[in-house]
Amino acid sequence: MARINPTKIFSALGYGGFIIIVAAAVTYGMIPAAQSYVWIGWLVGLLCLAAYAAGNFKTIRDYFRMRSTRHGANAFILVLLVLGILIFVEAISARHSARFDITATKRFTLSEQTTKILKNLEKPVHATAFYQEGAPEAQRTKDLLDQYAYGSPEFSFEFVDPDRFPGKARRYKITTYGTVVVETGAREEKITLADEQKLTNALLRVIRDEEKVVYFVTGHDEKSIDNLGKDGYSIAKEAIKNQNYAVRDILLMRAREAPADASVLIIAGPQKALFPEEISTLEQFVDQGGHLLILIDPETDTGLESFLKSYGIEVGQDIIVDKLSRIFGADYLTPVVSQYAGYHAITEDFESASFFPIAVSVSVAKDVPSYVQNTELAKTGPSSWAETDLAMLREGMATFDKDKDTMGPIPVAVVSTIKEKIEEAEKDQTKKADGDKPEESKESDDREAGPRPARIVVFGDSDFAGNAYLNLSGNRDFFMNALSWLAEEEDLIAIRPREEVNQPVVLSHTQGRILFWTSVVLLPGAIPLFGIIVLRRRRSA
Repeated sequence: MARINPTKIFSALGYGGFIIIVAAAVTYGMIPAAQSYVWIGWLVGLLCLAAYAAGNFKTIRDYFRMRSTRHGANAFILVLLVLGILIFVEAISARHSARFDITATKRFTLSEQTTKILKNLEKPVHATAFYQEGAPEAQRTKDLLDQYAYGSPEFSFEFVDPDRFPGKARRYKITTYGTVVVETGAREEKITLADEQKLTNALLRVIRDEEKVVYFVTGHDEKSIDNLGKDGYSIAKEAIKNQNYAVRDILLMRAREAPADASVLIIAGPQKALFPEEISTLEQFVDQGGHLLILIDPETDTGLESFLKSYGIEVGQDIIVDKLSRIFGADYLTPVVSQYAGYHAITEDFESASFFPIAVSVSVAKDVPSYVQNTELAKTGPSSWAETDLAMLREGMATFDKDKDTMGPIPVAVVSTIKEKIEEAEKDQTKKADGDKPEESKESDDREAGPRPARIVVFGDSDFAGNAYLNLSGNRDFFMNALSWLAEEEDLIAIRPREEVNQPVVLSHTQGRILFWTSVVLLPGAIPLFGIIVLRRRRSA
């Protein structure tokens, strides 16, 4: 009778247990329906391995007493320790990640306005990008959408190949590759060739529940929002519409009162004086809490001087001269504005310089009514001055006269908030309307219906927001910040995203030749040259 060798049995159990555990692991990964039975295989496999260990206990013990085994065990523990540290760091970074953009143009950093909008996002917004799989431009859009999703947990996105999922493309009526649909609830916006400016504008349009109306006053040769020339306001109109405002004209001399839906009334560079009836309409508009943006040019009788003076705003009879502006290639009648009121919402954290071509001084008057709060928003540099001798200025011979002129900094924009007068007027109207209304009810209504303070912003130039200058330096942000504040959209006051522009590397003829000879001839030629030198030295040694 053949004798059974226990060593072979335990070895067979060891191999069998290993095979059973591997088979159980493969089954666990490939057949989800069998996962409830996989634990049986793991249990059998572990029992077989335990039997193998028990039958070869002496061999295993001697193995672990060997010096090489101890060194191997130490190395194995170190590997486990490093892996544990990596897993710990990965787990921490998944919950608390941070990004750093070290590119020179901050290509992967969203603008301040976009960041603010995402931070205040209160409802879920979903973006669906329709790109073909493997399309090279899809990665660029994915990087942009990923930044938006990083900025707000309410923003999510997905990529859909319209060729693989034609039903979804048909549902959104997609006809062009590269279309991005931004939607929230029942509202959606489509954009193509997505960049930050288009995407943020689409985001604004879907999250806003109402469309505010901005009116431009006409009838006095003001800047036209339909004029595409350098003096027109067509670019400003487009910028305002991109913020989801409706833009309309109004002939104030026909209207008996300002439109009830006017969020902001703009008077952009009138060249003729407004009629007394129109001034009266503006006074009524302001008394009712209206918001007014006025842009005045020098040497122009607008008829608004007395109206503004009643609110403590004084328009000078001068033109600002700034010799420093010539450094930037501009005329000395285009003052550089770099000093802003850091404590006002319009210019808080605003650092970009603005350019006001041919501007008049606009300052806070000495006598300001008690119900008005005025702030000088922006000033020119200390080397500028307000020139009053306009005849000499036209001849190009104007110099600073300390007896007549005012040395800089010269204010070019003033913001005014009118509150207490309106409160008193509303209280009087409430008393007349209520009559014998119970006292308790009156107090309740007063608490609920707070007065809306009137707001006025005056600039000493209208050209800075025109087509020729709006996109110059900080002009666009300054103008749009003022409009957003007047429209009570403080969330939109920030530095806005700009359209991306190509920045090609332009080399001179000499630089191009140096680059060619260095990279195409000298460096590649140096490699065989060194090879020949080394070969000759070895042969001669």
